Amino acid sequence: MSFIGNIRAYSPKVTRFLGSVATGNDPERRPLRISITVAVLIAIVTIIVVGANGSLFATGLNTSTHVGLSDSVSISANPPTISRGSSLTLQPKITHSFPNAMIKVTITVTGPAGSGISGSKTITITTNSAGNGISNVAFPFTPPFVGTSSTSKSGTYHATATFILVYPIASASTTFTVR
Repeated sequence: MSFIGNIRAYSPKVTRFLGSVATGNDPERRPLRISITVAVLIAIVTIIVVGANGSLFATGLNTSTHVGLSDSVSISANPPTISRGSSLTLQPKITHSFPNAMIKVTITVTGPAGSGISGSKTITITTNSAGNGISNVAFPFTPPFVGTSSTSKSGTYHATATFILVYPIASASTTFTVR
């Protein structure tokens, strides 16, 4: 039986039970029991309708690892080209997102093929009342970070920022070159 079918089958029993628990079996409290039953039914219907639109529950991640905010996030590398052994600034940015929220951002940098360079660092961006936030992260990463962090090999490096509220909400990527 489907989820909706289960709700239809068990709603009367559950709501009558909740109404009885809240008011007892006293016949004088029957109107209160009916109002509790109606309120529970309204709550169930609201959850079903809002949940069906996908705006209440996160049902998992889609294959592109973001949930509706892909146009609102970015990461940039400044400068985009550096010399071996130099450093640069990675700048993750989120716009028009959740206002006054603390959003974790995991930045992962992978060096050129065969370099063995692959490291990540997690930071927190606090958005303002408009849902905008930005941070500056030095690369090579300063502790604490996971993996390796170096600009010792020439080639193209890939940087990805994954923005996480309760679950990953969006990701963005960029590249920079080490000469």
